[in-house]
Amino acid sequence: MKNILITGISRGIGKATAKALVDEGYFVYGVYNTNKSEAERIKKELQNVKVFQCDFSDRKNTLSLISKLKDVKFYGIVNSAGVFLDIDFDNFDIKAWEDTFEVNVHTPLLLVQGLKNSLEDGGSIVNISSTDGMVGSALGIAYAASKAALINLTQSLANIFASRKIRVNNIAPGWIGDGMQSPKGLLKEAAELNLLKRTGTYEEIANVVSFLLSEKASYINGTTVIVDGGDTATNYILQKESEILKDQS
Repeated sequence: MKNILITGISRGIGKATAKALVDEGYFVYGVYNTNKSEAERIKKELQNVKVFQCDFSDRKNTLSLISKLKDVKFYGIVNSAGVFLDIDFDNFDIKAWEDTFEVNVHTPLLLVQGLKNSLEDGGSIVNISSTDGMVGSALGIAYAASKAALINLTQSLANIFASRKIRVNNIAPGWIGDGMQSPKGLLKEAAELNLLKRTGTYEEIANVVSFLLSEKASYINGTTVIVDGGDTATNYILQKESEILKDQS
């Protein structure tokens, strides 16, 4: 049975990924931060799961977790944990910026570097970034910048692990699930503007994680897979124009 480390297991993409991978025969080592009851419920429900608590905003906690996991042989790592902190640019909070990068960029790097000797040759690493990392964001300046850094880090790690045939890829989700607790109105607008006229599900991202970990993706390496229903493939203004023309015809 292959072991997979998944961060952010108590909710969203991490939770859906844990279920998908256990169903496929993996043993999951899951990491959660505050939601112990949900993590324990997942452990009980899925059975082939072991959970660990870690606050990734605290570097000491992250290093302690790495120490606990060093004796486990992992086939793969899924860096799903992430944080979105609002930053008012007019009252810039450098601490919020630093905390965002600690969780979204430093933690994936520390986990992969700290567990490199625990990774099986021929294994796979999957990072979860965001389409926000491909464009700017007035609402989430730190989040977007951190996800852009994670996309680039993925490419660097693919180079570093090439000699061991460990593939490193990245998934850039669009609007998924609750949109990191975004305002309901914003989610509704995102769904209306999407080419498929909806937001995505956590399970749809988990399916892509499963694929990238598998031998079916054996020649996919050092790249970003966009899973956004077509958001990045369209010009919203042109889309609105086409809808107006359609309504007038």
